[in-house]
Amino acid sequence: MILTFGGGGGRNPIRNYSIGGFVVALGAVDTLRRQLAAELGRYGIRVLTLETGGLLETLPKDFPGRQDIVDLVVNPTMLGHAATLEDVGSVAVFAASDHARSMTGTILNITCGASVD
Repeated sequence: MILTFGGGGGRNPIRNYSIGGFVVALGAVDTLRRQLAAELGRYGIRVLTLETGGLLETLPKDFPGRQDIVDLVVNPTMLGHAATLEDVGSVAVFAASDHARSMTGTILNITCGASVD
């Protein structure tokens, strides 16, 4: 199994997102996931992406502009919060388990509703 992190770069462009080619890189990861799934599925290798809106607990409390980033991540969600590292770990365990054996080539959306499929 191949598990990537990020994704969503090919769906909706983000205006005023001034981190250079970050969204372009996410789109590249999406394309790689889909192509690898197509090529490797016949060998029983699954390829999935975990997508979050951002992991706020990874930002230091005194990070300049932290609140702006928190607002950027949380405000678009439907649940009013962001995924945590524990959430990501739980979904990754599921993705790697036999419970997800029929999933490949897709995104596991843990954006708390910020990105709707």
